[in-house]
Amino acid sequence: MIKLFISIIVIVLLVIQTSAQNCNCTESFDWMVKTIEQNDAGFKYVVDKKGIDNYNKFTSEIRKKTEGEKSQTACRKIMENWLLYFREGHLAVRIKNTNEDKILPNDSIVQQQYKNEKTIDLTEKQLIDILEKKEERNPIEGIWYYNNNNNTYTLGIIRNEKSDKKFTAFIIKADSAYWLPKQVKAELTLNDDNKTYSVDFKMRDHSLQKFQLKFGNESNNIFYLIDNYWTRLYPENNLTINEKLLISFNNSKIPFIQQLNDKTLYLRIPSFYYNQKRYIDSILFKYDSLLKSTPNLIIDIRNGTGGSSHSWEKIIPYLYTNPIRLANNLYKASELNAKEYDNYAKDFKDSIISTRCHLTAIRMREHIGELISLSDSKYVNFTLEKVYPYPHNVGIICNKANASADEGFLTYAIQSKKVKLFGTTTAGMIDIANMKTIDFPDGNFVLYYGMTISTSAHENPIEGIGFQPDYFIDSSIDENDRIEYTKSILEH
Repeated sequence: MIKLFISIIVIVLLVIQTSAQNCNCTESFDWMVKTIEQNDAGFKYVVDKKGIDNYNKFTSEIRKKTEGEKSQTACRKIMENWLLYFREGHLAVRIKNTNEDKILPNDSIVQQQYKNEKTIDLTEKQLIDILEKKEERNPIEGIWYYNNNNNTYTLGIIRNEKSDKKFTAFIIKADSAYWLPKQVKAELTLNDDNKTYSVDFKMRDHSLQKFQLKFGNESNNIFYLIDNYWTRLYPENNLTINEKLLISFNNSKIPFIQQLNDKTLYLRIPSFYYNQKRYIDSILFKYDSLLKSTPNLIIDIRNGTGGSSHSWEKIIPYLYTNPIRLANNLYKASELNAKEYDNYAKDFKDSIISTRCHLTAIRMREHIGELISLSDSKYVNFTLEKVYPYPHNVGIICNKANASADEGFLTYAIQSKKVKLFGTTTAGMIDIANMKTIDFPDGNFVLYYGMTISTSAHENPIEGIGFQPDYFIDSSIDENDRIEYTKSILEH
């Protein structure tokens, strides 16, 4: 009876999963095209440049590929290819996982799938006992910890008995159904430089990928792997100030300020999401006197998330030196976009912002189909009454992951005489912004598009180009050295 019940569940799950994978791709494609034509602020900008005949021909060719396509995954790829005709940022199609919780198996089923993975028959205590008895121990051997929003891992790493240059990393603890204790997570090989390691690393789904591992600095307390820092738990070593800063940079989900010395402050901002505004405002208020009395300030926005301009507005007074020239936005007027601004008006607690959103919705409904401006001029000057003597020098560290609201912040910042950018070119996803999401009628997909376009898009485009750093930090300067590099430039 139990076996029969389990079989019925499996059949039902397969039916749900199969039905969820089916779609009418041509209908989805046609709906998406119409929605973008009527609502996306960047549509006309691109079609005017490439020509309507070119656009129609391209759309017709892509539409043919949708005919008879039933796979969600394949259909999404086709639609994404069409969207790339316009731009890469603030425009996307995603599969809507409405049945994900019903389809995904429970922990035991997932673990059953990977039960035959290679293992190392050691517990945490047994590993420690072995390492304590070793006369010579490679710096990589020990117990290491990593944490981010999605996964938490504690790994044991031990030298391979057959080779001095081979090491095995295995699971001690994993905050995931996909891994069990003792399963091998990675194989490491010490490179000829005797400093770095080549790593065959198994991802969450146990697929194998190759990476390079290097220690954060001379103390070997942390190493850098897959864009994250791993911290040594055993053998215990006291972390240096720089190591603590790197770990905070990697792990902190809210902003923080650290005083590097009497000359320089470090402000880390992981995200400009609107829910981060209260944390950013709070830390600025707490350290206001220190910010206004310290010569140098480093603002680190690497690996940002974008978000809202309201989140960074209170940083600008510390950077301000002269009037800031800003492009206005043009809004694509449509009923769908007007409804979105109606929702904004309800959601924002700030009465000024709420009123502005409400008036935007009214104006849109008066000019359906047009690109409208809420101002009489293409550009405006942003001015403040006061210029603070300190911070005197501001270095903003950025990289390719910074887009959207991150680049909005940089638009203000780079016009200050105090500010220099450090790092690499940003993503270039700001000219067409204020993203709107909407479900497809069939419920299989979600569409993302931009409701506004900058008035400077034709004259001074950032889309697809990005902001260029004043001090380019090339790949020969390790990620863990970039804060110190910026500090040295500001101080000297």
